[in-house]
Amino acid sequence: MLATATPATAAETVKYTYDAKGRLVKVERAGTVNNGVQTEYEHDKADNRKKVKTTGSGS
Repeated sequence: MLATATPATAAETVKYTYDAKGRLVKVERAGTVNNGVQTEYEHDKADNRKKVKTTGSGS
C-alpha cells in the first residue's frame, strides 16, 4: 500500500491510501471540523468502486 498526506488547509491533514493496483482505498482526515472522519472504498473485479463507507463524527 502507498499512503500520502496532503495538507488541505493550515490545520487539516488528509491522508490518502492506495492499494497495489493504485486504487484509492482509504481517506483519513485530521484537524478542523472533519477530524477523525475516514472514508473507505471497495472495488469490484473490474476496478470499479462498488462500496463507500464513511465513519467518524467530524468534530
